Amino acid sequence: MAEAPKTTVHPEKARAAMFAAPELIVTDQHRVMCDGGGGALGHPRVWYDMGDEGFVDCGYCDRRFVARGGPLDPGAAGG
Repeated sequence: MAEAPKTTVHPEKARAAMFAAPELIVTDQHRVMCDGGGGALGHPRVWYDMGDEGFVDCGYCDRRFVARGGPLDPGAAGG
């Protein structure tokens, strides 16, 4: 029986696939801002750059920002 080809998965993509974010925001921007929703329940405003990964998780609230059409976009073909 032929052995299935082995694939290499970037550790960040593997982590992203393993743990669902509490909130997912699909965006056309690669530089995003998060304030946790603002108001009394928010957090300080922070800016993130998705870089080549096509996603970034907020370090405060775990909100995930995903590039539209990227590998983690649930609306993209194969995503």
